[in-house]
Amino acid sequence: MKITRARFLELVAGGAAWLVSSGFAQDKLLGRRSLGEGGAVPDRARPLPLNAVRLTGGPLKHAQDLDAAYLLALDPDRMLAFYRKRASLPQKGEGYAGWDADGRQLTGHIAGHHLSAVSLMWAATGDVRFKQRADYIVSELKVVQDANRDGFAGALPGVKEAFADVSKGKIRAANFDLNGLWSPWYTLHKTFAGLRDAYRHTGNQTALDVEVKFAQWAATYLDPMDDATVQRMLATEFGGMNEMMADLYADTSDKRWLDLSYKFEHKAVLDPLKQGDDPLSSLHGNTQVPKLVGSAARYAYAGDKADLAAATVFWDRVVNHHTFATGGHGKDEYFREPDKLGNITEGRTAETCNVYNMLKLTRKLFALQPDVRYAEFHERALFNHILGSIDAQDGATCYMVPVGSGVRREYADMQRSFTCCVGTGMESHALHGLGLYYEDGNRLWVNVYAPSTAQWEAAGVKLSMETSFPEGETAALTLDLRAPKSFTLALRRPSWAGKDFAVRVNDKRVAQRLQSGYVEITRTWNAGDEISLVLPKTLRLDTLSDNPKKAVVMWGPLVLAGDLGAAPRRRDDGDGDGVRAAAPEPVALVTSRPVNEWLRPVAGKAGTYR
Repeated sequence: MKITRARFLELVAGGAAWLVSSGFAQDKLLGRRSLGEGGAVPDRARPLPLNAVRLTGGPLKHAQDLDAAYLLALDPDRMLAFYRKRASLPQKGEGYAGWDADGRQLTGHIAGHHLSAVSLMWAATGDVRFKQRADYIVSELKVVQDANRDGFAGALPGVKEAFADVSKGKIRAANFDLNGLWSPWYTLHKTFAGLRDAYRHTGNQTALDVEVKFAQWAATYLDPMDDATVQRMLATEFGGMNEMMADLYADTSDKRWLDLSYKFEHKAVLDPLKQGDDPLSSLHGNTQVPKLVGSAARYAYAGDKADLAAATVFWDRVVNHHTFATGGHGKDEYFREPDKLGNITEGRTAETCNVYNMLKLTRKLFALQPDVRYAEFHERALFNHILGSIDAQDGATCYMVPVGSGVRREYADMQRSFTCCVGTGMESHALHGLGLYYEDGNRLWVNVYAPSTAQWEAAGVKLSMETSFPEGETAALTLDLRAPKSFTLALRRPSWAGKDFAVRVNDKRVAQRLQSGYVEITRTWNAGDEISLVLPKTLRLDTLSDNPKKAVVMWGPLVLAGDLGAAPRRRDDGDGDGVRAAAPEPVALVTSRPVNEWLRPVAGKAGTYR
C-alpha cells in the first residue's frame, strides 16, 4: 500500500531538525566530543534530560520504584557469568536461566539491558547505587574484553565461527537464525547499547573505550562484505546495530562508524518506506522498529533526508494503520494487513518490546518536528501499554499486553525467564521522565501530565507539576525562576479532553489560543506563577475502522478493561514464563445506544463504571 504524494511530502517536510538520542542531549555535561563539520541536523525541541526531571508520585513513579527495586535485586555476577566463560575466566556466580542461559536464545542480552537500565535509572533518580552498578559491570566487561584479546566483549557461544563464515558469504539466514545462532547481532546489540548508555548517562569513559574495541572486532567481519552479502545477512533480526554504529560516530567523531552503520541498512524494508510504501504486512514487528530508530538517529548525525523519510513514513503507517487502541501492534509478534485489525484482536497481540521501541522513535520524532500527534501517541502507549505491562503489586512484566476479550497477560518469572520483554521492561520504567517536557530556548512544551519536578537549566527555570492524572482531572504547574523571564509555555490540549477544558494563570482564566493542539501562553513569567488546568475526560467508544461493531471503551486516554474478578494464581509452565491462568470468557454486550447511557460511574471510584 502506498501513501499519497501529498501525504508523503507532508510527513517529511519538517526535517530541518532532530533530537539526538535521549542521552546525547547532555553533551556539555559529559564533556563529549562534538561531531565533525557536515550534515548534522540541529534540534527543534530538546527534551529536558532524565537527570533534570524527577517523578514525584502517581503510577509512573510507582512503576519506576518497582523497577528500581528489581534492578538492585539482580546479581551482576550472575548476568556476567557467561561473558566470563567465553573469555575462559572463572565465573563469579551461577548464570541466570531462561532466555539468558548458556546456549539458549539470547545468552548475554540481559547484562546489556541491565547496564542500560541502571545507567538510565542513575540519571532518572540520582541514586548512587545505580552508578556504582553500572561502573562495576563496565569494569567487568573490560576484564572480559582484555582476556579475549581480540576486542570481543560478548557472551554468545560460537559467534566468532559463525561470523567468520558469514563474512565469507557462507550464509544461512532466516528470520531469527543466522548460521545456527539465534539473532546474534540482536543479542550483541544489547551489550553495545549498555556500554553506550553507561558512557552517555554516567560519564564512564571506560565504557566508550570498550565499546570502540568491540566495534573494531565487529568491523573485522563486516568490512570485507559486499552489499549483496550484507543484504543476505540482514534477513536475520539484528536489533538496533545501525543506531549503535551511528551513535558511536556521534560519541567519537570517527566517520568509520557512520560508514559502518550502512552495513545494517536493510534495503528490502527501508527502500519501500523511503518511497512512501508500506511493506510491513507479515513482517516481524520488533525486528523492524529498531531499524527505523537507527535511521532517525543517523539522520540527526548525517542529515540524509532519505533516513528521515523512512522513519517518518514508518511511524505514520504503524501508528495510524497497524496499532490497537492501547498503542500496541501486531498479532503473534507480526504485522498484519494495514487497517484490517478486526480479525486479529484475540490471542497474543501487542508485544511489549515493540512499544518500547516505538516510544523511542516517537520521542525523537517530536524533537525533530514538534507535533501534537507524537505527544498523543506517547501518552496513549505509555499509560495503556507500558504501564499495563507491569504488575503493580510485585513488578513482574509482560511479554504481551493483549487487547482481546478474556485474554491473559504473560507475566514473567523475573528471576528465571529473562525474555526480551523483561529486558526492555528494565529500561522502559527508567525512562518515564523522558519526553514529559521539551524546550527550544524560548518555548517550553508540556506533553504529558505527571507528578514531577523539572529543571530547565538554560532558562533558569524550575517547575513543579502536581496532578492526580490519570485518575484525576486537574493539574497545576508552579514556576520558580532565578529572574523574570519571557518565554512561551505550550500546554498540550489533549484530543480526548471535554468541552470544560480550561487553563488559568494565577487563578485568571486564559483565552484558549490553540496552536496545533497546544494552548500557547507567551508572557514574562515570575517566580511563584501557577498555571492550573482542568482536564475533563470523556467516555466514548473507539471502534475499529474495518469493523465498527468491535470497540474498546475509552475514558479520556485510558482503555478501560472489564473486571472479571480476582485473577487466578500464576501457574508455572516449567520454563519460568509464568502466566495468569485463563480468565472466564466475558459476556459480550451488543448495543447501538450511546456508551454513557449503558455505563454508569461507580460513586467514589474514579474511572470505574458499572
